[in-house]
Amino acid sequence: MVLREKDEGAAIRAIALMRQGTVVDLDQDLTIQAAKLSMDYKVPMADSIIIATARRYDATIWTQDEDFERLSGANYFKKAAKH
Repeated sequence: MVLREKDEGAAIRAIALMRQGTVVDLDQDLTIQAAKLSMDYKVPMADSIIIATARRYDATIWTQDEDFERLSGANYFKKAAKH
């Protein structure tokens, strides 16, 4: 997505930042918590996995995805209108 919306340099920088992160196993407890969030907030399962993981590790999600707008632990920023 970065490559499509920006350029190759920006994509390489994004990959470098992602490599600094931690890979988290999607274990049974996390899956159950994510399923509950998905049902409670009527968000897609993929989004609920992201927020459940963030909550487990006391992380903050920064996103422009409207599904996260009303979820605690996420900072939602509306996309700027394209000209």
